[in-house]
Amino acid sequence: MILPGAGSGLRFNSDTPKQFQTVEGKLVIDYSIDLFLNFKECKSIIIALSNTHIFEKKFKNDERIKIIEGGDSRADSVREGFNKLISLGHKEHILIHDAARPCLRLIDVQNFLKTFSSIKADGMIFAKPSTDTLKSSKDGKVIDNTVDRSLFWEAQTPQIFKFQKLSEAYRSYRGDLSKVTDESSLFDNKKENIILFESPSNNMKITSPGDLQLAEQLIRSSKD
Repeated sequence: MILPGAGSGLRFNSDTPKQFQTVEGKLVIDYSIDLFLNFKECKSIIIALSNTHIFEKKFKNDERIKIIEGGDSRADSVREGFNKLISLGHKEHILIHDAARPCLRLIDVQNFLKTFSSIKADGMIFAKPSTDTLKSSKDGKVIDNTVDRSLFWEAQTPQIFKFQKLSEAYRSYRGDLSKVTDESSLFDNKKENIILFESPSNNMKITSPGDLQLAEQLIRSSKD
């Protein structure tokens, strides 16, 4: 499992990146770490950070957790995490999750993994169907067209891929990896079968300071 957490969080407008903010007395990134430690099938958790010293001592006694230095972009960090798994001899399915999604529930991940194991697919991603009216604009000013929203989904995480298929996707990708915002994009226009898994409404991503309050409310309600 790969958890990219090296982002500086420029949009968050804080000296402390969003993944290291506190929600209900716990770091945002810790919610994801603790969630996936619940799965005995999870053999390794690779955490990509810009400052590896922050977590080295904290998790030195947990053999499943490996801390690595992240890349210049999220996609670079995930690739570094993938390379680390290769070096560890890992050839199982690869699961990727954003460190800034702390509200994901255990039951939703269990259903996700159960579904993936029961179907013939090379990968599967959490995704949200678009509910807003979508407009296209080449210059960002004038509307060119109204797009059929029923065709569009917002990609989220977790995302899971067969090891060999993700390895092949990396090898064959010819674009700028730093611009890849989710790993399922590596499979665009390829023959691999990547499936959508409808995401629950609570699987929000923290992008601005106001999102911390919403995350707190969702986490509190999940405990009730």
